[in-house]
Amino acid sequence: MILDSERENVKMMITDLIDQDDFYEYLQGAGVPLEPGLSPEQCSQAALQWLSAQDEPVRVQFAESVALLQQQIPVMLPEVQEALAVLADAL
Repeated sequence: MILDSERENVKMMITDLIDQDDFYEYLQGAGVPLEPGLSPEQCSQAALQWLSAQDEPVRVQFAESVALLQQQIPVMLPEVQEALAVLADAL
């Protein structure tokens, strides 16, 4: 039997996961121009394309930002983890 407090903890854990919307907003906040409705992997590909046109300071800062985001992997949905890996491997 699940107690109400346990149910709330599970609900909080689920809502705290980094999902594709969070990933999309994260990349947009970094300056990556993204079209609505892209999958996490498509967002990563768009970010890599955008990054190739940026100067070295922007690329370094973006790589550092991605490294920080990787520390959040335990609270990411699997598809976001995979998309982040695409970015990290390419940097």
